Amino acid sequence: MEPDSYPTQAVIVALQNVGVSAEVIEYVVPIAGYESRVDGVYFTRNALDEFSPSWGIFQANLNSMAPGIYKAMKELGEIVPNVSKEQDKVLSENNAQPGQESLLNFTDEQKQFAATWFKERANLNDNALVFKYIFEQKTKDVTAKNFKEAIDKLYPLTVAKFNDPKNIDAQEVKQKIINEMNQEPDRGIPEPEEGFVPGPRPPKEVNLGMDYLQQVPIQAQPLPPNMNTQSYSRVKQMLEAKVKQQRKESGLPDMRVSASENEHKDSWTDVLSRGINILKGK
Repeated sequence: MEPDSYPTQAVIVALQNVGVSAEVIEYVVPIAGYESRVDGVYFTRNALDEFSPSWGIFQANLNSMAPGIYKAMKELGEIVPNVSKEQDKVLSENNAQPGQESLLNFTDEQKQFAATWFKERANLNDNALVFKYIFEQKTKDVTAKNFKEAIDKLYPLTVAKFNDPKNIDAQEVKQKIINEMNQEPDRGIPEPEEGFVPGPRPPKEVNLGMDYLQQVPIQAQPLPPNMNTQSYSRVKQMLEAKVKQQRKESGLPDMRVSASENEHKDSWTDVLSRGINILKGK
């Protein structure tokens, strides 16, 4: 079940995942936390403004932000009702030709559909995508010179409160969210107990690789006709390589292999016996 609200770090990650830049995230997250506060809880998923049809964590206004909202919903696979090809083009491009201006706005039916989506289905990642596109829309609408100008136009009342040092509530909320943004994400590593003194890591258990050989039945069998010297050498090389690796990982000196190792044997028992001796370092 989708939670009703989200921690600050989760909001940051969601914005990063949709490609919002770090400087925009740093500036907008405290604003969004204040905008979406419901009963003292920040980043409320289905927050609704008291005075306008502005929904969600980033308070997307259904009256003025239809192109950005529509673009996000369309990308997410939501089918907004009764959108003609003409309106789809106008909303998707946020560009209306003379006589098409009304198509930049949602109809009442479309507003109701979008409101229900925000209220019941839109999750954190959906809200982040909505912000990406309403920010893009506002930047174009006001021909903003920089990202702060666009965000200030999106959230003028909250920005004014944040800029007013006498507004104690806004300053406290802003600072609390900034502090949470600066915290290291929880990686699930427990705090050490009181009095804990770090020490050397325990020695790694020595494994000479005998386990897999012990699973092979030691039975005298004649070598198959195609078991030539090259095949035997390959078996020996594989055994040597394995034990060298395991002895190196265990901190043991490298093994020595006598010249007699190259002699060809006549049975699988001999092959396995030589392999066991190699693993023992004999």
